[in-house]
Amino acid sequence: MTDQERHAWALGGWWHVAFSAIMAAMVALALLTGPEQWRWLTAALLSSVVAVYFVFAKPLVSPEKDYPGRGHSLVLVALILLPTLPAVIINPTLVLSLVAIAPVCFMTVGSLLAVPAVGAILILPNLVSGLQGRESWDQVGVGLLINGAILGYALWFGTWIERIVVQSAERYELIEALQRSREEVSRLSQEAGALAEREHLAREMHDTLAQGFTSIITLTQAVESELDSAPGTARRHLALMRETAAENLAETRAMVAARQPVRLDSGGLDASIRRISERLGRELGISVAAEVSGTPETLPNDLQICLLRTAQEALANVRKHSGADNARVVLAYTDVGVRLTVEDDGVGFDFAGPAHGNGLANMRHRAESVGGVLEISSAPGGGTTVRLALPHEDSEGEDGTHGADGAAHHEQTREAREENVS
Repeated sequence: MTDQERHAWALGGWWHVAFSAIMAAMVALALLTGPEQWRWLTAALLSSVVAVYFVFAKPLVSPEKDYPGRGHSLVLVALILLPTLPAVIINPTLVLSLVAIAPVCFMTVGSLLAVPAVGAILILPNLVSGLQGRESWDQVGVGLLINGAILGYALWFGTWIERIVVQSAERYELIEALQRSREEVSRLSQEAGALAEREHLAREMHDTLAQGFTSIITLTQAVESELDSAPGTARRHLALMRETAAENLAETRAMVAARQPVRLDSGGLDASIRRISERLGRELGISVAAEVSGTPETLPNDLQICLLRTAQEALANVRKHSGADNARVVLAYTDVGVRLTVEDDGVGFDFAGPAHGNGLANMRHRAESVGGVLEISSAPGGGTTVRLALPHEDSEGEDGTHGADGAAHHEQTREAREENVS
């Protein structure tokens, strides 16, 4: 039997007490029955069986000790049989000691080897009695038949119990494996959740704090050049710096408080779009028009976040890269969804050029996370246009797409998936 199979046989202290009590009764029986001249000898032989058990057998049936192996078990059976067989041959009544000895044999070496050991204790005394003439051979034959039936039943019952033990061990291993799998899944889930949270926080910081600090740096540089020549303009830029810093502080507090890090004006998304457009115009001294068309509607918070952050990122690119004189932001509510368009007349860029920054990747990720479609159109010297389409949840076509226009935009977006702006 393997270590896993033996865990069901690890009986603990109560079995040691039971074995000792049974063998003590057998020693007392040896002193009271059998040939008088041999009583002390048979009692001593059974006492030695108790000593053999506690020295050799106890480690095999104790849960706190390791299983020493089959070779040790075979030695144990031999050491038990050596004193038991003479005692039972001298006093056949002592065959009752099998009540304690037989379980030890079955638990240590298994049914296939335990049955012959028990059979020797049952059958040899009968044969010796027949040879010595203490019993007739008819009586010996009947005893052999009875004992043979007992051994057959013991073999069947013992192997059946062993199969149960093996199944129990296999189930134990499966439970252990399942527990380890659950722990691993829990660990991986925690790691995945932590990674997703870090990515989410990184996008929020890029779209809010980083852009705010960039705006402050730009305004600081402008103020340095305007302090002497244009103090009025410098004061306006200082006010913008203060406003931007206050917004960054509010965003930081929202993130620390684990709230959804989006700041909408009292007028909602439309007012927020107008606010960030107007502020960019005042900051850069260019024309930035903000328009809202269609019938405004209340959008889910995740869609509002996506639209606002996309507008912020697109306008940040106007500030950092475009060199534009004019920009236009359009938020359109249509029958099939909401569309955001941010366009400028700046220098544009080449899609085939090297990628820079994380801005386009962040916009694309936000659009995909809410089922939207992002399209970027640009060419060197031809300005840049960013379009975000967020279809209504109930505007999907029969083929699972968000309408024909959404599918067309999706195909155009696949062609423009090179990240070139931050």
